[in-house]
Amino acid sequence: MSLNEVSLLSISLKQYYYKLKAYSNLFNWLIMAQIIALLFSLGGVGGTGAYNDELSVSVTHYSANIVVIFSFAWIWFIAIQLTTKQYKNMETILVTNRITENLSSIGYLLTACVFGGITSSLGGVLLRVIMYFTSDRSEMVFDGFSLAQSDLFLGMVVGILYMVLISAISYLLGVIARINMVLGTIIIALIIGLFRVYTNLAQLIPKFIAFEVSLPLFALKVIIISILLFGVSILLSNRREVSQ
Repeated sequence: MSLNEVSLLSISLKQYYYKLKAYSNLFNWLIMAQIIALLFSLGGVGGTGAYNDELSVSVTHYSANIVVIFSFAWIWFIAIQLTTKQYKNMETILVTNRITENLSSIGYLLTACVFGGITSSLGGVLLRVIMYFTSDRSEMVFDGFSLAQSDLFLGMVVGILYMVLISAISYLLGVIARINMVLGTIIIALIIGLFRVYTNLAQLIPKFIAFEVSLPLFALKVIIISILLFGVSILLSNRREVSQ
């Protein structure tokens, strides 16, 4: 390993630790978003009912999916924020270049994904606990109520992987918009237009990832795609002048 590689790694790590402290308030936003989502979840996410002349039955469904959606929206927002001029100016006190700047930001995003994936999964556990102690247990259906440790761990891993993929996409779009806002808008419009015209392509991409039943294959797909997206982000960012 060369001295340049050691220096690059050490500088990136220093910037990473700096960003963890400087941007710690962003994690507070996640907690607030998840609490709000949890409050929405307490009202139920849907319901079904059946009735006849003598009997009426209504069923309310509860799910922590809203917590997960809010967490996904949070990581999307954070990834774009890290590419904005406001956050870049906060790094001017550091000795940095485009590579270390991007590596530290990516490291921060990966940490945020792990934190968000774990807390969003634990939100489902918390929802179960709240419902157990605040609802009439005689009216609750306990089939599938308890969450196995393996299922909890699986939910955390899948949540983290999805957040990594979302952050990679969002970070790339943020870098493109930072280079040229018009170009970024055109690219997004072209992508949306292609998906509207070629509906098979729009369906193929989600199927390639979301419908994968094997966790190792799913993880491999997400990791490869995320590496490519982050790599493109670094290459595009390096084309900009250091003074920008």
